[in-house]
Amino acid sequence: MRGLQLADLELATRALLLLPACERAALLARLLDMARRGAAHHAACGTAHPDHGTGTLMSALSRVSIAPRPAVLTRDYLHCLAFVAITIGDVMDDTFDIGDGTLSGLHRTS
Repeated sequence: MRGLQLADLELATRALLLLPACERAALLARLLDMARRGAAHHAACGTAHPDHGTGTLMSALSRVSIAPRPAVLTRDYLHCLAFVAITIGDVMDDTFDIGDGTLSGLHRTS
């Protein structure tokens, strides 16, 4: 996946908010896979993949529904945001451009 920005995390969070909690991990996995595939295609061809985009999470997110930005951050929003950040931070391969820092003790509870 190409470079990750805070806006990617926000939009991924808002996409997950539209789903029941039990379906969120599958959507995030699908989005990350789309970003990987888009990045591979972009690296090989120099163009966006027609289904997976340019290789950014934002590009993959442009292909799914996104909830409106909430007026205030709810507990559910914060849980989704943490899930997105921890999931991406847990990826242990070189396909994601997230640097090499640790998550300072953050961990999944389930």
